[in-house]
Amino acid sequence: MDNTITLNRNSTRAYHSKYLAQCAVSKGRHMITLREARENVKRSTKEAAVAAGITERTLKRWEIDCGRVDAFALGRLCIFYGVSMDHIFPGKATDLLAARMEVSIVEKKTFEIDDLIVVLKQMGRDTTELENFVEEIRKSREAETKNASSAPTQETLSM
Repeated sequence: MDNTITLNRNSTRAYHSKYLAQCAVSKGRHMITLREARENVKRSTKEAAVAAGITERTLKRWEIDCGRVDAFALGRLCIFYGVSMDHIFPGKATDLLAARMEVSIVEKKTFEIDDLIVVLKQMGRDTTELENFVEEIRKSREAETKNASSAPTQETLSM
């Protein structure tokens, strides 16, 4: 990703959520938001709130920002949804969706460059420099993904 976020002890909750989103997406952990979990099992907010023992308004707030949820209620929600707590993104839903979008855009642009190289070759142009540049970007992306996999996750922080 282009906008790498690092954490320090002065990091705000907003930066923490964005950092977790980058780690989740770059590690391919396939985390989902509380809303996505609820929608996957085709349940209403009212049904889920009753199952968790919370108000519907509280559930809607948690679906927007899951950063400060009650662990017991979250556990009941996960059981109700049939998912592990490890698969629920522990931050703002918008951060996770933005991180997914950024990865999607990067991958799409890479495919567009490959198409451009093919067209340029068909026109008889030398594409060596462009191909080398694209290869450097891909290697950089792979290295970034490997580095993100060594970033602390919620499991490693709680040990």
